[in-house]
Formats: sequence, structure tokens, C-alpha cells
Amino acid sequence: MLIVTKVYDTDCDICLHMSKHDRATFESYPEIAYQEVLLDDVINHNQDMTKLRLYQCLDRHATNPDYTIDLPAYVFLTKQEKYKGHLIGAATIQELRDKIQECLNESTQTV
Repeated sequence: MLIVTKVYDTDCDICLHMSKHDRATFESYPEIAYQEVLLDDVINHNQDMTKLRLYQCLDRHATNPDYTIDLPAYVFLTKQEKYKGHLIGAATIQELRDKIQECLNESTQTV
């Protein structure tokens, strides 16, 4: 089981574009739990452990050299909150599916 969290901003045009197909794509996989959270809520996590973990994953794996982050950011975690991967920015449905398969395959190999 993977948990995929979309980190987005309401003023992000790419986030809006991706919302046309990202939820449906992720929810078509029974082994994926999909959720969305605003970037501001991740940054101001107030010690919420899930949001803090997302913040740490983004900081470690998805931050640009100028300490910005491209949105949307999809963070792939196991139920135990182990980082499995991320995808940032615009992506096609096929690119989303490819990343899902990559993370699912990796998860089954390491169990």
C-alpha cells in the first residue's frame, strides 16, 4: 500500500491543470491512498507528524538549488511513512502511471 500526497497551491496553474486527471489516475489503483494538502499547510505543519514528514521529504528530495519547489509535488510514502519517490510539475497520465508502477514494484521487492 502506498500513500500519495499531492502538495499544491491554489494559485498554481500547473496544479490546476494536473487536477483534471491526477486524482482519477491515482484512485484507479486499489493499492494507492491519495490525498491532497496545500503547500502552506506543509510549511506551517505545527508539529503535525504527517505534514512534518512531507516537509522533510520535500526538503530532502524535491527542493531546487534556490530552495524553491516545483508544484504540484506528488510524494509517495509507504503506510509506515517510508519515502518511495516523488514526481514534480506537469506530467502526463502515462508519466503518473509509470511512477506509480515504479514505486509499487519497488515496494513489493523490498517487503
